[in-house]
Amino acid sequence: MSKLRPRSKRDVLEILNSNGFKEAGGTRHIKLKKTLNDGSVLTTYVSRGSNEIPVKIIQYIIKQTGKPRKEFE
Repeated sequence: MSKLRPRSKRDVLEILNSNGFKEAGGTRHIKLKKTLNDGSVLTTYVSRGSNEIPVKIIQYIIKQTGKPRKEFE
């Protein structure tokens, strides 16, 4: 397994959008939501201010969304 590295905000948003997450507003952060078949909702946030997302935040997004780590490598 390769190491995670910082990614651009655009890359992270593309990964999340391709996995069914939709923008749901937010002022300082972009709020992204996805409704699952069982009715539960997954929510995560991406900062509007920075163009590069640090590894620690990418790990948090992976945990919140349940997406495979390899999608962000």
